[in-house]
Amino acid sequence: MINPNKIFPWLSIRNKLLIAFGGLSILPMIFVGTYGTLSNLRTMKNAALEGLTADVQTTREKAADFLENVSSDLRVIQNTPSMVKWSRESLSANGRYGNELEHVSKELLALAATKPLYYQLRLLDESGDELIRVECANPNDSIKTYRLVPPSELRHSRSAFYFLMINSTSNNKIMIAPAEVEHGSDERIPVMSFVMPLAGVHGLSGIVIANVFEKTFIRVIESKRRFEFNPKVMLVTGDGHYLYHSEKKTDWNRLLASREEDNLQQDYPANIAAAILSGGTGTLAEGANEIISYAPLFGAGNLTGDVEPFSKFSVPVYAVESVPEKSIMGSARSFALLYAGFTAVFLVSAIGLGLLATRQFTRPIAQLESGAEIIAKGNYGHRLQVETNDEIGKLADQFNVMAAALEARDKEILQHRAKLEVMVDQRTRELLEEKTKLQAVLDNVPSAFVLLDKNFRIQTVSAAFEGLTHTALPDVKGRDCGHLFGESGTCIDCLCRKAVERGEAESRIERIIDNGQGERFIERIAIPMKENEEIKSILQIITDVTKRKRLEQELVYTEKLTAAGEMSSFVAHEFRNSLTSIKMILQLLRESKRISRAEKKSLDVALDSMSHMESIVIDLLDFARPKPVKMASGNINDIVDDSLDFVKSHVREKRIEVIKQQEDSLEVLALDVSQIKESIINILLNAIQSMDASPGVNSRATITVVTKRECLNETLRELAFGREIGKEGVGERHPEIVLEKGSRCTVVEISDTGTGIDPEQLSRIFDPFYTTKVNGTGLGLPMVKRTVNAHGGIVTVQSKRGKGTTVRIYFPIHDEA
Repeated sequence: MINPNKIFPWLSIRNKLLIAFGGLSILPMIFVGTYGTLSNLRTMKNAALEGLTADVQTTREKAADFLENVSSDLRVIQNTPSMVKWSRESLSANGRYGNELEHVSKELLALAATKPLYYQLRLLDESGDELIRVECANPNDSIKTYRLVPPSELRHSRSAFYFLMINSTSNNKIMIAPAEVEHGSDERIPVMSFVMPLAGVHGLSGIVIANVFEKTFIRVIESKRRFEFNPKVMLVTGDGHYLYHSEKKTDWNRLLASREEDNLQQDYPANIAAAILSGGTGTLAEGANEIISYAPLFGAGNLTGDVEPFSKFSVPVYAVESVPEKSIMGSARSFALLYAGFTAVFLVSAIGLGLLATRQFTRPIAQLESGAEIIAKGNYGHRLQVETNDEIGKLADQFNVMAAALEARDKEILQHRAKLEVMVDQRTRELLEEKTKLQAVLDNVPSAFVLLDKNFRIQTVSAAFEGLTHTALPDVKGRDCGHLFGESGTCIDCLCRKAVERGEAESRIERIIDNGQGERFIERIAIPMKENEEIKSILQIITDVTKRKRLEQELVYTEKLTAAGEMSSFVAHEFRNSLTSIKMILQLLRESKRISRAEKKSLDVALDSMSHMESIVIDLLDFARPKPVKMASGNINDIVDDSLDFVKSHVREKRIEVIKQQEDSLEVLALDVSQIKESIINILLNAIQSMDASPGVNSRATITVVTKRECLNETLRELAFGREIGKEGVGERHPEIVLEKGSRCTVVEISDTGTGIDPEQLSRIFDPFYTTKVNGTGLGLPMVKRTVNAHGGIVTVQSKRGKGTTVRIYFPIHDEA
């Protein structure tokens, strides 16, 4: 036999008795009630499906009746004497339409006034020209008034849409399709277009178009239904868009215009939408929390032989009707809830009776079990109170003896624990105080401290870490340091790993580009932390030394400029007077009549050399004592045009193509026009000489000059040219020029296709007296930089050997208060 105690070892005596009482009272009711509920649900669902199917069929019949009425009106128009005569004759002998059109117009106007369901009645000839159009004057007015459109407003272009509709049908057959018709300049009227071709003597003589208000057609379909649960009615096109939706019809004039935002595929699962748009007739009761019935609106069985659905160039239309499943199943669910309530009452009653019956012999066992649990949890002072004078009572006495022994032992343990807790609390407070002090020191140091374990994973960081790296501790804790500091996920030359390998501190300064702050210099020091001669962790100290590096660069740059200025001043003063004297003597000798022609020729060469030396001295004087900046309103485009005119002869001589791209309406800036013009001419001459120095490097010598307005997407920094030019020419210390990210600037960009500049030379092109030209002085670009810096601007150079050079000048645009 099967032993239930082995199968269900967790069942107590009381639980077994309660299961027996509950099962005998509740199982029969469960079987009967479940069967009744399922049967009721099935009946309600079948009834809903039948009702929805009948309503869909009714919708199709109403649509067919409506279409038949419109078809009859068109047949009446077709068979009027005036229309018959016009269709046969088409044109009179003199080339104009006969008087029949006037009669046809009156008949169409009378039909529209009699039946205000039409928005337009139109007659087109075989070429697509509109002959007659009767149109509703105000479609939004409840009282419809119609007008005969004068000939000046008729359309004289082929209506391809309507001719495509009748292309695949025989004459005198009516085609229909939903459409939208423009009314005025900004309104669209949704209509059902009925198109009927007219047969003449020589074939197609024209077409009659009846545009019925779509809302009239919808109201016919929307009329009272037999289904009592207020179902949702939809007309859906073959591509899934709603032509009509009973819950989304707030604006009649947007039934078609809003189809992009209302779509069957968005409201229903893909399998249900596919079934509805399959072209068949059917019902659905699973998968969408709705009961749905659907069928083609214009099926073969509900249209007369005169009307054909326009399906060759338009999607078909389907009638869909649905009702929420909860509306149909509400009563069945109410019955199920009532049944569940009765079941619960019976179950509670059965359990209550079982509790009363089993309490007499299970209560002592429960007391024993409860007392044992209390003692097991550590309450050794608890004693069991079981007075049954049987085996259970003896067992309770043994528990009480055991509890007394455990209580005595527990008191001794508590005394020892109290002493240990006092010692631990004192030591913990001391450690917390030390940790707090150390953390306060680290958090107030500008440098960031990062502690890594021996696997190079980040354990903790100081407060300055987030300010330097823009990353908080929760985002980096436990991560490998290479993923934080390496650009590609791991460090190529890991400073921490190098320190661990060598067993000593390592340091280096790294240059980074920050989109928010521009160029920055970060000093990193890695220190291996040893315990018992074994490295257990690594301390990394990160310090932003950008200010220090910039001060060093500025100091070096300033010293260079100071030395260059002093040397320029010395050379210019010492040589200028001597050169003047020598030049005067040479000129006097040149004018003497005692020297020969060969000697005069030699003196001419000497005078040319003296002139060249004078120009160099002038450049040195200009560099040592720059001209004062005279600010005035200036237009960059005009300055660029004047500069290009100045070098026009050089450009023409070297056969260089100049491409000019200027943005109109650039801001007028405060500029020293003459100095800016000299700077641009200097850059253009350098570009011309770079292409002249290496002919044939590029197949086409080109200089491109661009002026534009630009919003900086990164911060630009540049040390100014040592001294700012004052009104009297006296130099003063100039700070670093910074153009912040997002600043608005006027940019002059000059690009050439010359030989380019080597990378090692590019970093020195703004150093005074540095030149790669045979006859150059090395002062051109430094003077360009000084002029641009004096205007608060920045000049940048990008070049690649053999690819040409691009020089950009940035002038900040200052917003006026």
